Amino acid sequence: MLTNLDELERAAAKYAELKRGENNAELAQIAGTIVDSISLPSFSFPLKEETLSSNGTTTYVYENNATFPALYDFLGELLHSKVPLEIREAKFGPGEIIVARQSKEEADAALDMSIKELQELVHARESEILSKYAADTP
Repeated sequence: MLTNLDELERAAAKYAELKRGENNAELAQIAGTIVDSISLPSFSFPLKEETLSSNGTTTYVYENNATFPALYDFLGELLHSKVPLEIREAKFGPGEIIVARQSKEEADAALDMSIKELQELVHARESEILSKYAADTP
């Protein structure tokens, strides 16, 4: 299992690179590892404690101002969605997460619910992405 978003980002980047080739068995393995890691109950986004609230939204940024473009490209492909991923009241993007709540307490609760739903959606697509590449292997 991959334990942090930096590892998931590297795996997603490798996945994107391999997609240009023909190694479907490795693609399926990487995709499965990413999905399994995000599906874990202990999964969390490394967010800074400070948030910015304005105009009815609260914005969270990742620790160290990190970005995760490859991971979000993978999630967009997996969920057949454009980035940022809109789940409940949250928009998950490679550089920030925006929640449609003004107060941090309400935004934190809404974010928790949105993350749980994201995990469920990702987990539900696991067999689809694994069978996609398994069907292409010789």
